[in-house]
Amino acid sequence: EGANASRAEKRESAHNNANAAEDVIRQWRADGGRGRPWIAAESIYSMDGDFAPLQDLLAVADRHDAFLLVDEAHATGVYGPRGRGLAAAFEGRSNLVIVHTCGKALGAAGALVTMTSTLRDFIVNRSRPFIFATAPSPLMAVAVSEALKILQDEPQRQQRLSRLVAFTGKEIAARGWRASGSQIVPYIVGNNARTMALAAALQKRGFDIRGIRPPTVPAGTARLRISLTLNVSEDDVRAMLDALAEETAGNAG
Repeated sequence: EGANASRAEKRESAHNNANAAEDVIRQWRADGGRGRPWIAAESIYSMDGDFAPLQDLLAVADRHDAFLLVDEAHATGVYGPRGRGLAAAFEGRSNLVIVHTCGKALGAAGALVTMTSTLRDFIVNRSRPFIFATAPSPLMAVAVSEALKILQDEPQRQQRLSRLVAFTGKEIAARGWRASGSQIVPYIVGNNARTMALAAALQKRGFDIRGIRPPTVPAGTARLRISLTLNVSEDDVRAMLDALAEETAGNAG
C-alpha cells in the first residue's frame, strides 16, 4: 500500500526468492528504470509463518544500489537480541530500513521506523502522509516505551516463547503435519466452507483459532491460522492439536 501511495513503479517477484528479486531489478533497469530501487519484504510472513532470506536480499540490494525495507511486524518482540527482530543482525547498514509494528507483541499501536539520518530527514520533510498525520499520543508513546523496556528487562519471555514454538513444531511433526518454524502456524484446509466450520468448532471448544480465506490468501489455500503466545502452555497446545485432529476427522469430506 505504501508503494501504491508513493506513485512509484511497483513490480512483484516470486515469494521469498532473492534471485527472482534480482531478476526483476535487472529487467527494470533494462526497461529504462532510473534511480534507486527498493526491495520490500516481511521478515516473517503473516499467513505462512515463513522467514525471509534477509541476508540474500541484502546482498542483492548491495549489488544493485538498492534499499531493503524489512517489515518486522511478526518478529519484533519475538526474535533477535532483546526482541529487536530478525533484521537486527544487519543494523547500521545505510541501505536498510526497518519497520517495527507496535500493535502486535508490543501491545500498543503505531510503528517505529529505523533508517539513516539522511533518509529520516527526507521523510520528515517530504512525506505528506507523515507531515499531515496526527502525531502519536503521549500515552501511546509511553506504552511503547514501557513495552520495549519489558523486552530489555525480561528476556525470559522471549526464551519461553521460543521453547513453545519448538515444542509445537515437534507436536505438529509427530502428527504428520507441516510446521512453519515460527509462532505463526498455518493449517491448510483448502475448502473455504470447511475451513470456517473447523474454526467455529475449535472456537466453541475454547481455542481462539481463526479461519483465513481468499482473497487474504491464494485461492485453494484457505487455512486455520494458529498463533502462539505467552498466554498458552504446552498442555494448551497439545489439547488444541488433539481437538483439531478430532474436528478434522469429524468434518472430513
